[in-house]
Amino acid sequence: MRRWIVLVLCLVIAGGWYERERIAPYAPAPLAAWLTSAEPAGTGHGGGGPARRGSGGPVAVSVATAQGGSLPILRTTVGWVRPVASTVLSTETTGIVTEIEERDGARVRRGDLLVRLDDRAARALVDKDEAAIARDQSTLDAANASLNRIQRLVQSGANTQQAGDDATTAVRSATASLNVDRATLEADKVALAKTEIRAPFDGRLGAIALSVGALVTPGTAIVTLTQDTPVYAEFSLPESDLDLLHGALEAGTLTAKAMPAGARAMAGEGPVVFIDNAVDQNSGTIRLRALLPNEARAFVPGQSISVEARAGTRDGLVIVPGVAVEPRDDGSVVTVVKPDDTVEIRPVEVALRVGDRAGLSAGLAAGERVVVEGQGALSQGAAVSVKPDDAARPSEATPAPGGDTGTAPASGAPDAAKPLPATASRGGDAT
Repeated sequence: MRRWIVLVLCLVIAGGWYERERIAPYAPAPLAAWLTSAEPAGTGHGGGGPARRGSGGPVAVSVATAQGGSLPILRTTVGWVRPVASTVLSTETTGIVTEIEERDGARVRRGDLLVRLDDRAARALVDKDEAAIARDQSTLDAANASLNRIQRLVQSGANTQQAGDDATTAVRSATASLNVDRATLEADKVALAKTEIRAPFDGRLGAIALSVGALVTPGTAIVTLTQDTPVYAEFSLPESDLDLLHGALEAGTLTAKAMPAGARAMAGEGPVVFIDNAVDQNSGTIRLRALLPNEARAFVPGQSISVEARAGTRDGLVIVPGVAVEPRDDGSVVTVVKPDDTVEIRPVEVALRVGDRAGLSAGLAAGERVVVEGQGALSQGAAVSVKPDDAARPSEATPAPGGDTGTAPASGAPDAAKPLPATASRGGDAT
């Protein structure tokens, strides 16, 4: 048994010695210095074999130059398209459907006639009211003429004051009757209007549920009308972002881009116009709505979408390619190429990651060179040779419009993309 233990220990030591350059960056400083300074027999300057990584000639690496700049603060999630207005049109009266003016799925304008009910009885009442108005108007005209004659006779003493009072009363009575007729006419016009189902706003119809000849009663559903231009993109974000979201909303910099499921490019963008007044305790998220113009009608109410919310920008960052930043247990590091073409493995603080770029808030200055390819073969102080094509390659410091689809953690967050809860946004019904 002891011989097997000794054999295993020997194999572990031999393997560790062979891979000492890989182990050195993660070992304590004294051990790392000893490992990188040691050379096996037959290698280095004294042997004829090939040099191992970091122990022979300079290692060829690709570099990029860090630049100062800004990155957008992004959050990605999923959401749903909600209509700004949607209603089920129904009847307010009993009647028979006599006309259907629009087809299923038609786009209509506000005021367009959709369905007409049998209106013969309602029109007859309107005609009756108009006749009553004409009759009572004649009565009023006659009463006014009689009042004028009697008033002249009273003034001349040819008639009594009582006759003048009676004539005044007749005029007032005829006026009241005429007003009743006019009110009745207005009420009957309302009843007549209820025999017509018209669009209350611009939108698109669903399937019409009735056919000509159907008997409807008050409350019978006729068709659903939905406004599809503009629409809301409804989504949820973690409650930890509340301060960031409210600040961006007040500053007018809180916007969102949306992409239909299966699409390859963002199809709509608009301002966030609503942040809910309560956090969903089941999911720990807050609901938001962005207003999308949807002029191309790429979004359909109820459709699932991918959402990228932008809460302003983070300034004063040092931008490097994301591959230059190596995550470790105690933070993140970059491999910096110094002027003498040796490297320094330096800890940094990552404020944001957006797409293939990382924004550093500490640990690196603009203008310094960082290794973007080949850093796995390097240890502290190793000599490198920069590939000619990469000697002056800068890292991109400003975002290309619409080109960032990564998630950017908030200020002070770790360098990994900030994850969303597993319940992120099924509209406002996340659980």
